[in-house]
Amino acid sequence: MVENYWFFLICAFFVGACFGSFINAAAYRIVRGQDWMSAPSRCFSCDKKLTWHQNVPLLGWLRHFGKAVCCEAAIPARYFWVEFVAGLLLVGHLIVFNGLITLVFLPFLILCGIIFLTDMEAFHIPDIASLGGTALGLIFVLAELPGLPSLKDALIGGILGFAMIYAINLSYRLWRGVDGMGFGDVKLMAMFGVWLGPMMLLPILFLASTVGAAAGICFILVQKMSGNRTKTSPKSGITTLALPFGCFLVPAALFLHFFDITSLLGLGY
Repeated sequence: MVENYWFFLICAFFVGACFGSFINAAAYRIVRGQDWMSAPSRCFSCDKKLTWHQNVPLLGWLRHFGKAVCCEAAIPARYFWVEFVAGLLLVGHLIVFNGLITLVFLPFLILCGIIFLTDMEAFHIPDIASLGGTALGLIFVLAELPGLPSLKDALIGGILGFAMIYAINLSYRLWRGVDGMGFGDVKLMAMFGVWLGPMMLLPILFLASTVGAAAGICFILVQKMSGNRTKTSPKSGITTLALPFGCFLVPAALFLHFFDITSLLGLGY
């Protein structure tokens, strides 16, 4: 019985790595305006179509030590690590939750991965992921799938998530004359509100802001120690630092989802 359990988790890890491969490809193509749904996999360097064994997650990168077989171009380590982390996330979700809830939340996990990578690379959260994820979450809620909030809570969560970040950004703009966050973050929080419920929104925002602030301070200190200067606004003279906030919101949402903070507070669904 124990052997079957570990075999099941190993299989789940490789299935998760396959989804990680899809997340890599989708994020790369969305940023560049390419077809991310049906186009076959190609080498990003020489554009040669890849064979199935070159596309095997993890092993495809390891067997050639991060080099493309077709043209010897270096494949960024990001591709390996995204597949590895995606495998761990799926295994972790199966351990923390049951198989049915993991199946329900699988699209959410995939969309979070795509959003994280696109925001990290291009400071862009695609509507197909955030608004599409919001719509899909509402459909799942209407179907009364397990692990999701009620329809009332999902609607409140979506509206509150949208309004909360929109109000914060509007206040920052009135104060400093520039946007503090992109509109993609507004739609992302609406998606979190639908999938995770309204009680998760403040903890997500607090955790993401705390970690983001710590990362920003560390970055500024490193820049000063190395003799580089951060960007200064020509209008206000205020030193600014652009960080992709979605890259902090996504890990915060996943962390709090895994630890099910609403249940710990007696507010679970």
